[in-house]
Amino acid sequence: MTKRGKILQAPATGPGMIWVDGQQYPFVLGPVWRSGVPPVAGMTVDVEFAEDGSMFGISPVASSQVAKEEAEALMRVAKDKGGAVVGSAVASFGLPLLSATALLIVGWFMLNAVSIDALFGKLSFSFWQVLGFVNAGNAWDVVMAGRGGPGAGIYGFCAFLAILGPFLRFFWKDRRASLAGMLPLVFMLFVWLMVHSSLQSITGGAVEGPFADVQRQARDEMMKAISLGMGTYVSLAASLWLAAMSAKNFLFLRASERSSAATPEPVQS
Repeated sequence: MTKRGKILQAPATGPGMIWVDGQQYPFVLGPVWRSGVPPVAGMTVDVEFAEDGSMFGISPVASSQVAKEEAEALMRVAKDKGGAVVGSAVASFGLPLLSATALLIVGWFMLNAVSIDALFGKLSFSFWQVLGFVNAGNAWDVVMAGRGGPGAGIYGFCAFLAILGPFLRFFWKDRRASLAGMLPLVFMLFVWLMVHSSLQSITGGAVEGPFADVQRQARDEMMKAISLGMGTYVSLAASLWLAAMSAKNFLFLRASERSSAATPEPVQS
């Protein structure tokens, strides 16, 4: 039978000492030590025991193997704790809400929301980077900056508030809290209106005057160069679902309150 142990004291003038399963075992060099590397204090070893409990083999364990086993143990602990956290979140908020929120986060932060066909190549931006476009107020600066564009600023803060909106009803029991689930959709629509307004200002606003046709053609070409990405569709679908569920929950709570108010109290004799 082989057990994992650790050397407490290396044999020098006297026997050494090994710690195995909470017990100390003395040992000396000789046939029992099965390595050309001398034992040192703190070394991890595999100890072979006979049926009568005596040691008949001690082998050092490579440091890489020890590190691997420790990493695997940490991963198991993290997995167990993570599973407990996820299970608690699902029990508290429900799997559909968490799934829709996860899709919203993926759509906003990880997937491309818009692409621009520029002369020097195709540029893609996530919704989070588009917030930098809105915050900067200058589309050309963002395009030239590429993926390292301006920060989202106050719009980034509003984005995080919008993500937390659908969870407000779990902490504020007023039925109006259910309407906070519409915040992701409202925020997306607001941002895209801001983007559209910025693009209109870049092309000169209203198309009038002797160069109206040229200006209109330039604007049309610019709009053709812009296309929506998967991130927009994923996050839009998630935000629409959240808004629909919020409206449904709000209407249900309002109907319940009206029903309770209309029910007469029993007359006591």
